[in-house]
Amino acid sequence: MRQSLSTPWSCAIHFLKTGLMIIRPDGTIDQVNDSWRQMALKIGASPHFEWTGTSFFEMTPQIFGKSSVSDFWITIYTTSLKNVLTGKNSNYTVEYSVDSSRNTTWILCEAHSLTLENDVAPHGMIVSFSDITRYKQKELNLEQALSHTCSFHGHVPICAVCKDIRTAEVWEPVESYLKKQIPIEFTHDICPGCIRKLYPKYSSFLDK
Repeated sequence: MRQSLSTPWSCAIHFLKTGLMIIRPDGTIDQVNDSWRQMALKIGASPHFEWTGTSFFEMTPQIFGKSSVSDFWITIYTTSLKNVLTGKNSNYTVEYSVDSSRNTTWILCEAHSLTLENDVAPHGMIVSFSDITRYKQKELNLEQALSHTCSFHGHVPICAVCKDIRTAEVWEPVESYLKKQIPIEFTHDICPGCIRKLYPKYSSFLDK
């Protein structure tokens, strides 16, 4: 259940699109906002799971119904967050994916130590969770497109007359050669110079 909204500030916390979690110095979850509850449901958590009062570092990836992040969770994720909670590191940022219900959700997690002025030891930690799936998908699509892009180096043998290109002792039109190298489609047109050569009686239209 959501805690009472005593101030406009606490009310605003629940309306953020970013999921927020405050963890006490002993590692138990003190508060979560509504955005995190909704995000947790999306990636497979039970609607009946009680977040507040649960030890964050005793949770397992199985609470989301999947174990796709098990190795990462145990060896990297929880260790890095413990370092922030204890003050060994002031912050930690990581991107990871969670597979659930045949979908993949990408999450950006950012953790920061909660310190008070003049205090060295942290008084807890705040962890934010942002759903970056649509941005990550664009990034992956871009990487895939770039992987199909060829950087041309050296010399490409091209016929001085017909402009066919030689590859592995086979001559092929320049259009088919380029289509194999880069993801493009050709559409045909005719340039003004060729119009004047091939259709001289119509070339006067070009002058107009």
